[in-house]
Parts: sequence; structure tokens; C-alpha cells
Amino acid sequence: MHNVQLDDGVFPSVITFEGAVEIADIVRWYRSNTTLIDEILYSKGALLLRGTGADTVSKFEELTSSVAVKFRNYVDGNYPRKKLQGHVYISTEYDPKFDITLHNELSYSVKWPSRLFFGCIIPPAQGGETPIADSRKICHRMNPDLLHEFEHKQVRYVRNLHNGEGMGPSWQQTFETEDPRVVEQHCDTLSIRYEWKPNGGIRLNQIRPATRIHPVTGEKVWFNQVDQYHPSHFVAEVYETLMLLADGNEEDLPLYASYGDGTKIDLATIREIIDTIDKEVVLRPWEKGDFIILENMLVAHGRKSYKGDRQIVVSMATEN
Repeated sequence: MHNVQLDDGVFPSVITFEGAVEIADIVRWYRSNTTLIDEILYSKGALLLRGTGADTVSKFEELTSSVAVKFRNYVDGNYPRKKLQGHVYISTEYDPKFDITLHNELSYSVKWPSRLFFGCIIPPAQGGETPIADSRKICHRMNPDLLHEFEHKQVRYVRNLHNGEGMGPSWQQTFETEDPRVVEQHCDTLSIRYEWKPNGGIRLNQIRPATRIHPVTGEKVWFNQVDQYHPSHFVAEVYETLMLLADGNEEDLPLYASYGDGTKIDLATIREIIDTIDKEVVLRPWEKGDFIILENMLVAHGRKSYKGDRQIVVSMATEN
């Protein structure tokens, strides 16, 4: 194996493979060092492998298929995301003009990926970083009164998915099916309350904890997507258009969040949450072939706005 350098004094920790390597070389190294990788991920939460040569979708799929066994699809996801090949998805197709705030993948669900693998196929010309933050540190930094209120009341997530015409994703895109019975079965399995609308759309309603305890480390993490579902997440002109379509009712927006008891969450609270998370954010520019592993409960991620081409791919490994 070529020379391998570890820098564990940064976040994320960085392992660099020097010289020309094949995917098979990386796989052999990975399988021989799973204890080290687990130690890094449970302590730091994030690991960047640089110089892997995983610079195409096929190579990325080959690598992820060799280092993880079970993958989760993006059914029930709340952002547009296209499957490229096998278990590989484009990281997001959300408008490049806007940032995506930090979140833990599918934290609003009862089943979420345990680890995320991100790969850089085409680095963005400008911007487009994937900001990350330690969810344990976010929890520690959070205003204790705010934290207590969210832990006591929890978070209520509402989604309104259209039937093919409307703002936001359709239920067919979200659940990767044309069969309403498949949607209902999925909702029943994941404890999502649902209501079919006369226009063929569906409303999803679920109440989830705002924090969780990591099953391995025993640490408390900030684990929700309340700011992404809150109406303030929409830019002003989009919000105004959506509110016209929703006849002035925020609960009919594509996404909506309240406290678990149904009471509204004010804008100042959401701003405080985002400001707190932003204090823990770390940015690192993408390089072609970068391969990042995130322990999903321990580290939140987002996306900065960008210009030019960008292809960041993701696969989601699951154990829960």
C-alpha cells in the first residue's frame, strides 16, 4: 500500500493516500483498519479520505459497496434528490443560489442512516462546500432554556406533498412509487400520520424528539430539522407565493414545523438555533475524488450556495 498520512488534529480528521492508488487498494486498507476508522468516527464524527481516486460515480459505488453492507434509499426525503446508480444519489438538486442549513439526515424519521458517504466527482467552481458541525457540541452550546423546551415539547413536522402539480416535491417523487398503498404502508411502518387530500395530494404529520442519545457513545446530540421545516426557511418571495397557494395557512405549506403540542415556534427561536449551530460550523473546499464519511447522529451537514458545475454524490449506510 502507498504511504498513508493521518491528521487527527483537525475536523474532520484527514487520511491522505499518497501516489496513484486503485479502488481495490483503498478497500483493502479500509477493511484492515475498521477499528481505527470506528474510533475516529465515534470521537470526531467525521473522516475525510483524500487521494482515493473515487472520482466517478462507478468508482464511488464500488468503494461504498465494499466498505458498507446495508444501504438506505432516500424514500421519505424532504429535498429533491435523484438516484444515479445503485445506492448512489446526487447529494441534492436544491437551487444552487441558496444555502441548505445544517441537519442530520432524516432526523425527522424513526429510521435514519447511521453513516453517510459523500464523494466529490466534480468540484464546484465557486462555493458549494458541505459545512459540517459536531451535534454534541451544538447540544452543549444551545441555550439551556431553549433546549429544555424542545426536549419537553418535541417537534411536529408537517409535509404537504402534491400529486404531480404544485410547489415542492410530489408524493410520487418522495416515496419513489406511483402506488398510494405503498405510501400508506411506508407511513404505517414509520409511524407517520397521513391524510389524503381531495386533489390527490397527501399531508404527513409526525412528532419526533429534538435530541437523541447516540447508541454507541451514549452522548446527547441535537437531532432535528426544525429550522428547515419552519416557514422562515423559505426566502421572502417564495414564502409569499406559497402562502397564496396555501390560502394563507402555514400548515398547508410544503413544509411546516411547530412544537409537538401544536404551538407555533417564533422566528427569534429559529434564528437562535441557526446562530448556535453556525458557531460550530467547519468549512472545507471540495477536491476531486474526496471521500467523506460522517457518523450521521454525531455530525450535521449542509450545503453552501455555489456557481458552476458541481457533482457531489452520497450513499447512506444504515444499521437501525
